[in-house]
Amino acid sequence: MKNLNWILHAISILCIVYLLFQNNTLKKSLNPNMSSYVASPSMDVKPGSSQIAYFVSDSLLHNLGFFKKSEEDFRNKQEMMTNELRKKEGNFQKEIQQLQANSQNLTRNELETSQKRLAKMEQELVERKEKLSEELASESAEFNEKLHQKVVSYLQEFNADKKFSFIFSVARDGHIFYADSAYDITPQMIKALNDKYSK
Repeated sequence: MKNLNWILHAISILCIVYLLFQNNTLKKSLNPNMSSYVASPSMDVKPGSSQIAYFVSDSLLHNLGFFKKSEEDFRNKQEMMTNELRKKEGNFQKEIQQLQANSQNLTRNELETSQKRLAKMEQELVERKEKLSEELASESAEFNEKLHQKVVSYLQEFNADKKFSFIFSVARDGHIFYADSAYDITPQMIKALNDKYSK
């Protein structure tokens, strides 16, 4: 059994030595190609130049005139819908209270008719809530898509010279915890997008 352990250890060591040798050989064969790839003039990359930029999405949205206007319109519509639903719910509750107060004086047929009417009112209220929620969700999704398209369109114009390979969106609750302000293009974006879309 001890001999088997020694044999396995020896084989393991030989495998490790072989892999190290292969790794070094591979590095030597790839290095010339890699250096020529990095130094290739066709890449048009200046040493030390930055190929990234970023914008702070919270700050961008907070300062875009057309976004604030749309957000206000959306909030107003949401408030109108909420008021409409409150009014319908209030009417429904009044009907229930009236039925409860008058139930002693109603015949069985009148009671059944009133209960059916209340069930219909409740169903209509549920359907209206669902419809309004769907409308709001659809409008929100549509606006977000339009906003995304405007930002992407601007960034394509902004980066027409292909200066940047990546332009990131940085948010407070995102995954980037530090960014050098030298690469922050938020102010240019705010000005350009406001000039273009807030007319």
